[in-house]
Amino acid sequence: MAGVVSWRPRGIEFVESAARQRAADYRERAAHLSVMAEAEPVGSLRTRLLELAADYDELAENLEMSRDGAK
Repeated sequence: MAGVVSWRPRGIEFVESAARQRAADYRERAAHLSVMAEAEPVGSLRTRLLELAADYDELAENLEMSRDGAK
């Protein structure tokens, strides 16, 4: 349709794609830290690894929620 103006500003697709990729990267880091924690014999280190994994999961979740809320 000629003359139709898109309601989405240019670059939004790129930003959404970047946020999606960052969220996936954070999920991957969280999974890696969880695997490391399973193999860690020192309890305090295992606990810290699991805390870091939870932090990365939370970052990913916040990115996904902000992306979904923007639609």
